[in-house]
Amino acid sequence: MKICISRIDRMGDMILTLPVIKSIKIQNPNSEIHVLASEKNAKVLKNIKYIDKILLIRLNLSSFIWMLNQIQKTKYDLFINFSPTFKSYILCFFSKSHKKAALVFLSRYRKSFFTKFLLKIFTNYFCHFRYVVDRFDRLKNNQELHQTKMMFNLIKKSQIKYDENVLIDIVLPSAKITFSKKKLIVLHLSEKWINPFYSEDNFLKLISLLTLKKYSIVLTTDNSTKKKFSKIYDKYKVISNKEFKKLKSINSHILILDNLDYDSWTKIIYSSYAVITPECGCTHISAACKVPVNIIYDPNNHPEAIHKEYSPWKSKYNKFIFGENNLNKKLIVKI
Repeated sequence: MKICISRIDRMGDMILTLPVIKSIKIQNPNSEIHVLASEKNAKVLKNIKYIDKILLIRLNLSSFIWMLNQIQKTKYDLFINFSPTFKSYILCFFSKSHKKAALVFLSRYRKSFFTKFLLKIFTNYFCHFRYVVDRFDRLKNNQELHQTKMMFNLIKKSQIKYDENVLIDIVLPSAKITFSKKKLIVLHLSEKWINPFYSEDNFLKLISLLTLKKYSIVLTTDNSTKKKFSKIYDKYKVISNKEFKKLKSINSHILILDNLDYDSWTKIIYSSYAVITPECGCTHISAACKVPVNIIYDPNNHPEAIHKEYSPWKSKYNKFIFGENNLNKKLIVKI
């Protein structure tokens, strides 16, 4: 059986999909699994043995048309769409696969009649199997909403053998970075740190508290970081991705590792004792590396709903919310 699984959104979404892909392969060892990935999340799939082929789709129209043509030529036995994106639904609907299955999310934590109406019509017409998730109703009734669980529910409907007792599995670095004799804490400098409840000065106080506890600290960054953390960039040494790749050990107690690629980022997280980050892709990289992660949620962006749907799968973590009293001290206590 040849199966195509579409997950063309973000890195964290792909990581949460990995237990489902692995489960299908374990329970159906003769199946051939192709994964349709985006430029943002394909790097997560590198060297994973239970994936037979990675199909990379780019954002431009010509890439989309070319990929649709390739999918149609392959004529999959089953096409499974896990991505709640227009492009992914189109690829599923017109894939010319023998069977098609789609995960359908009807709302983003509020009622949306138009979305519900269109998705129900099109998936009912084009798909042989579908699992419909009304986030609004599930939250209202305190029902299961985790992304990985919802994907397993679609697999169950698709009549494929599976086992939910599977952990996230990525290819881990072959060695850890030696970082003095202290325990290493990774702080991911997402722009989500800076909000009405938390400032750059608050962040500097958190670093001070960590140093008092004798931790070494690495600050990892992304493309949004410099605009939000000018004081921090002025205060601490910055190492580029190119410089980091040459290092076997680090002796500085506080460093900024600037805009690391996926392999370098994974290596420093894998080398750490714990990670502190706002809710983002770093959450799931940390969980995949089996490193305890402390996640801080945005109180203005449905924190309970986001936690319920996107928390790490079967991994150790602590949950916090920006704006709660004594947040920095609570983070220190939980490490």
